[in-house]
Amino acid sequence: MVATTETFRAHTPLTTFSEKEDYNPRFAWTIALSLLALQFLPYLLLWDEAYIRIHDTLEGIDYQNLFAAGKTFDYSPGAKIEQLMNGLPRAAVKTGWSFVALWHWLFGLYGGYIFNYMMVHLTAFFGMYLLLRDQIFTPKIKVWLALGVALCYAWLPVFTMLGMSVAGLPLMTWAMFRLTEKQAGLAPWLVLLLFPFCSDIVWAGIPVLGFGGSVWLYFFWKTGDWNGWLFTAVACMAVLYIATNWQLFHLSFWPSDFQTHRLEYDYFYNKNLSLSASLSQTAQMFFLCYHHVGTFVSVPVVLAALVVRRWSDWEKSASKIFATILVVSAFYGFYNFIVWAGGDYFGLLKSFKFERLILVLPMLWLLLFTLILSKLEKGSNKLAAWFLATQLAICMLSNDEFAQNLRQLAGQPRKPNFKAFFDEKLFSEIDRYIGQPKASYRVVSLGMHPSVVHYNGFYTLDLHASLYDLRYKHQFRKIMADELAKSSIVKKEFDLFGNRCYLYSAELGKEDDAFLCGKNSHRSICQLSLNAKELSGMGGKYLFSAVKIENAEAIGLRLRQVFEGKFWQVHLYEVIRKNLTQ
Repeated sequence: MVATTETFRAHTPLTTFSEKEDYNPRFAWTIALSLLALQFLPYLLLWDEAYIRIHDTLEGIDYQNLFAAGKTFDYSPGAKIEQLMNGLPRAAVKTGWSFVALWHWLFGLYGGYIFNYMMVHLTAFFGMYLLLRDQIFTPKIKVWLALGVALCYAWLPVFTMLGMSVAGLPLMTWAMFRLTEKQAGLAPWLVLLLFPFCSDIVWAGIPVLGFGGSVWLYFFWKTGDWNGWLFTAVACMAVLYIATNWQLFHLSFWPSDFQTHRLEYDYFYNKNLSLSASLSQTAQMFFLCYHHVGTFVSVPVVLAALVVRRWSDWEKSASKIFATILVVSAFYGFYNFIVWAGGDYFGLLKSFKFERLILVLPMLWLLLFTLILSKLEKGSNKLAAWFLATQLAICMLSNDEFAQNLRQLAGQPRKPNFKAFFDEKLFSEIDRYIGQPKASYRVVSLGMHPSVVHYNGFYTLDLHASLYDLRYKHQFRKIMADELAKSSIVKKEFDLFGNRCYLYSAELGKEDDAFLCGKNSHRSICQLSLNAKELSGMGGKYLFSAVKIENAEAIGLRLRQVFEGKFWQVHLYEVIRKNLTQ
């Protein structure tokens, strides 16, 4: 027998909105939607001169690479993207069966990003609102409170290239609870069956399926009923995740001559295996969460909880959510020890990184916040509104893209906007100067992200890639082996991590600004150790450097020309075949 909402209400009453509001709900909706739309306004005003997050977004433009190569749905064993890494296997690049890919195909890189950004944040808002309206386990809650909490969630600075992985969790949770009802309707099924097409399997797949299984077990434990609809929905989601990411599973688990560079990935390369470090990580997750998930400052929630604990009774539901937050935070903080103890026996502990369960933390914090505010509001409406306004302001201020775009509008940018980052005019000028078909030579970059170069149609040996061949990594490493030996920091970054298959400089370092050397940074490299023979052997003919290389001639490079654009100053170096030195 399917567990029904009526059965569940016997254990935990569902929320209903208060019928007697002391204000006009239409006014609350107008304010909420206006604040929601505010974060989209800079993109529409600035268009391609808006700032878009570079880290893990513009530094890796997989969809554009797929479209340019015409390999979006080509999953044949020998399919390769020739423009990248002398033929990167298509299976190593993201699936084409996703709505994020669809938006980029329809609207281009910039338009697709903005449309996806809007869809993600709109889903976050309305999904959280639906969840608060229908499924939160507390007595009556007012519309203004639900809208305010939904706004907090909608303003989270989530990585939108992960699709609905974080933003869609409230809507997915709402759909799962609706499937416990006899007359759930079509909407919950659509939400759950579309979710694998809207989210990232690496970040969301395992946590989402685990969460769905936990909801099913919870209802089974509470009601004793085997909920066939919910069980079927979660099983279908698992099948769809596998189907939409088939190329990844095939490449990872089927026998082939491809060996991923992740075989050399050291889970502990940037981690400190100690009690103090784990406690610090736990505290960071508890109070700030994680930037990929969406920075969430929980201090106002904690303070509001302390006030409620002093003035009012504490609900069991709030205690359960708070305990879950603590467990998830500690699980992330101490996951190092789990991998240390069992990683050699269970490789999935390293490769799947189950600590990514933290993606549920922002949703859990705001559900807890709703319970707290509903209690606080009964004693002091103004105090509840103050806590809510404070939390919303913090969520808005922590949105880095919004802050950077406000600086763009004010004429005080700190980072390059989309147009200046890719600077098509500048690289068209470089292409005309070289005067050869781009497919006839290969280039590498220094002091700048390779995505800038291959976005402009050049064939690059370097790339930001989640998967590529281990043999290629070893071959590319020979180009800069002596340079890596100068710095243990950059050596560990390349050898033990390796997703950035970049040309490194010990003088520039490994931080993000090492690959964002604009023309006003006034940086240069005095002594670069580069094996020009190995570079030439891989087809490398030109080096696009954002900084001047003082010893270029000594290492087999000749400066051909300097080109200046909006943000970059590109030094075009040619590999000198007749004077190759190490």
